Amino acid sequence: MKLLTDLPLEYFEGLELWIAPPAGKLSVTRVLSVRPGPKGPLFQLEGVDGASSADALRGRTLMARESDVPELPPEDDPVGLTVTDDERGLLGTVTDLIITGANDVWVVHGDAFGEVLIPVIEQVIVDIDYEGRTAQVRLLPGLIEDERS
Repeated sequence: MKLLTDLPLEYFEGLELWIAPPAGKLSVTRVLSVRPGPKGPLFQLEGVDGASSADALRGRTLMARESDVPELPPEDDPVGLTVTDDERGLLGTVTDLIITGANDVWVVHGDAFGEVLIPVIEQVIVDIDYEGRTAQVRLLPGLIEDERS
């Protein structure tokens, strides 16, 4: 399953989901449990009790009401963090979060370097202080165009 959100897995338990397509004939299920798996999260869904019923969901979209999805606590939301690089100094502020299959990516906007895409990986993120709303990074070569690249 490919998630299109950055919510922690435990936020999904108990969530009511609609399965589509087919259009006009949505079925409803509920998340009974969820855990990390080797290729992404593994969901146990109400009414899906075997390989054949799980296989029937292949290629389908699972949707939830926006009002039912819990929000990340503000202390876990990277949007608004001021980002500083070890070598270059202030990069800017996180304005968006891109969810990818491999890792999240922060979209950082600043005056000196414009838009910078920063992968949220161990090798790049040095420290995050959610309380102070700052992040310290060590950019890998090629992530930003300047005289050091």
